[in-house]
Amino acid sequence: MGVGDWLEARTGLKTAIGRALHEEVPGGARVQYVFGSVLTYLFMQQVVLGVLLAFYYSPSASDAWASTAYLNDQVTAGWFLRGLHHHGSSAMVVVVVLHLLQVVWAGAYRAPREVNWWTGLAMGGLVLAFALTGYLLPWDQKGYWATQVATGIMGSVPGGEPLQQVVQGGPEYGNLTITRFFALHVFVLPLALGGLLVGHIALFRRHGVTPPAALTEAELKRKTRPFWPDQLFLDVLAMTVCAGALIFLTYQTHGAELFAPADPASNFVARPEWYFLFLYQLLKYFEGPLQIVATVLLPGAVTVLLFALPWIDRARSRRPGARWRALALVGLLMAGVTALTALAMVEDAKNEGYQHGLVVAKEEAERARALALAGVPPAGGIAVFDNDPKEKTRKLFKEHCATCHTIEGRGGEEAPTFVDYGGRAWLTALIRDPRSKRFYGGTKGHTAMEPLPTSTASDAELAAVVEYVLSLAGPEVGATDVTLAAKGKELWDGGKLECSGCHEVEAGKSGAGPTLAGRGTAAWIARIIRNSGEPDLYGDTAEMPKFADKLSAAEIEALAGFIAAQRGAAAASQAAAH
Repeated sequence: MGVGDWLEARTGLKTAIGRALHEEVPGGARVQYVFGSVLTYLFMQQVVLGVLLAFYYSPSASDAWASTAYLNDQVTAGWFLRGLHHHGSSAMVVVVVLHLLQVVWAGAYRAPREVNWWTGLAMGGLVLAFALTGYLLPWDQKGYWATQVATGIMGSVPGGEPLQQVVQGGPEYGNLTITRFFALHVFVLPLALGGLLVGHIALFRRHGVTPPAALTEAELKRKTRPFWPDQLFLDVLAMTVCAGALIFLTYQTHGAELFAPADPASNFVARPEWYFLFLYQLLKYFEGPLQIVATVLLPGAVTVLLFALPWIDRARSRRPGARWRALALVGLLMAGVTALTALAMVEDAKNEGYQHGLVVAKEEAERARALALAGVPPAGGIAVFDNDPKEKTRKLFKEHCATCHTIEGRGGEEAPTFVDYGGRAWLTALIRDPRSKRFYGGTKGHTAMEPLPTSTASDAELAAVVEYVLSLAGPEVGATDVTLAAKGKELWDGGKLECSGCHEVEAGKSGAGPTLAGRGTAAWIARIIRNSGEPDLYGDTAEMPKFADKLSAAEIEALAGFIAAQRGAAAASQAAAH
């Protein structure tokens, strides 16, 4: 007795494989029958890749991002494994939808296949749960905030708050959140999906392939062929095409994105992954008390409708023409989901603030990953910025300046805002209304500078003056319109606006107001930080503390450069807020 015979006698494996290969396919091999096999392949691929990724991943709030960054940037082919796993999850969502549509078109949800239809729907829900739980595991900005949005929706429904706390491990996001999502992603959901998959396949084997409704009994009998070789060839071909597409996509995108470490104190503009965008868009139309419509009523109605489809479809024939009501119903649902998804993408593409936020987020991600190459501090991924000069400067500002000044959307209101500091819009608004709360209206003594009404200077004249003031700073502020600046100088020197009565435009000369020589440059700002009470700056009217004795020269220079860099950021900041 050979090894094969020995195994066969004890397992019956050879016989089982033979039955499967020679099982008859009614109507013969067809491309539309491949989706189930492709889904099984994708699930197995995700399991294998998940195990490989788990060798490097550490499921804790302090180590998750660091371990992901190490895998992505320092492990040989780590970026490829992670990228293939990432794109594989999206592929599963796509194939699940295609399989659902194929089943609906064929009428394969009808008796006696109702239970198989229900297990398929349940597995589709689990695939989405896989995507949601896996999204958070890198513990980066995008995953962290997008998942907060999702769990926030969970908590907003009646009775959903306790469930939200169970899922995230308490009222706040933290170490328990990531460990629970990890447990769900690698233990609970795979076991649940694997169990349902076994049941689904068993039921499929029991009832067989749903024969094409368009064929007569005679045609079915004539065209029926065994699974081997034709249908198996199509299945293997489809799996190969799917694998090839995923490999190509992974190489094209160089794996999956990894944003900067999660920062609960940031104002990151989150978006869910593309397969949840329809729900995100739907929420825009049902705000406040109506939110329950988008979070519970409509999704619940769709779920009930799909599960009830075998009873809703009472047509005598499985022919698509006879079942047009059921097909139209599912078609409308898919069209709605597609339209909402497309609309969300279009709106985001046109949203300048969001697009700017993405650019900033990607720059921050590159900086974080570059810093991580030198090692991540034990405190966690966010601590990687402790060695970043820009972040050190931001902390300096927060410690010494943010009590009075606003920057990057946060800070005090007792001194002029630094959002777009020194930019055209900032200067224009300052000259028009210097006593506004965002400028000097929040200071104790306010300012002696009078507002400039349009009756005194038109918008065009003010634009010329602003251009002239910008030109005084030289090339550091960027290119200026020479012609427009010349017009502004004429208005300035002509005395119409009475600017020269208070402000000098030559370095070292003092006036009632601060000198405008080099105004807005890092050097000019550094002088104010050192001592705003210099005679050619604010003199005796200065309310800002002197920092020359509190900060080192390097710290002052860093702060000045940081503030000067805010020029031109206003439009993006305002757009992002909307």
